[in-house]
Amino acid sequence: MARWVVASLMGVAGAAALVLSAFQPWYQGRTARDVPALDLFTGLEGPPGSIAASMFLPLAVAAGIAVLALLVRSKVLMTLAGVAGLTTCVLWVVQQGRDVAPVAFGFTDLERGLWNAAGGVLLVLLTVAVLPSRGR
Repeated sequence: MARWVVASLMGVAGAAALVLSAFQPWYQGRTARDVPALDLFTGLEGPPGSIAASMFLPLAVAAGIAVLALLVRSKVLMTLAGVAGLTTCVLWVVQQGRDVAPVAFGFTDLERGLWNAAGGVLLVLLTVAVLPSRGR
């Protein structure tokens, strides 16, 4: 019972951090809501679009899968949520590094939005280890 409570708190906190990160600046004041989701694959040069087509979407989907995983007590779904959030963060870092000269792009320039997303992903993935297996 205690493991379930701890896992639930960790999973909800991780999901909340993923969603919250979309509303915070990631690099030079630009939030994830300003980055179209398609730009994660084509480069971060597009104009800001709607929130429904922004990076908010994959982050919110990852958070939703994490909450669903808690409801059904599924380690597989929780892992999928963590991988989805991690993929979003990694793709953004790769595209940001391509758009800004690699010499000019440093980890000290990253802002709290990315760090919150990374922390949320870490919490979601740690939840997989803490989440008790389903009893039969």
